[in-house]
Amino acid sequence: MDTQKRKIPVFLILLDLVGAILVAIGILGALDEGSPGDYLLVVAGLVLMLPLVLHILNRLQGRR
Repeated sequence: MDTQKRKIPVFLILLDLVGAILVAIGILGALDEGSPGDYLLVVAGLVLMLPLVLHILNRLQGRR
């Protein structure tokens, strides 16, 4: 098996981690107060997580 083919860029993993933290903070804030800033954190976190999801989907589509 070629390990180079399965390698995920570190930058995408860091973006995903930051996005997950923002989503978690936003959800906790939305459960507590529910201010618009909390929902904005959730949306921003999901947007930051999107590049890794797209990268994985593109790699899976390339295998077919």
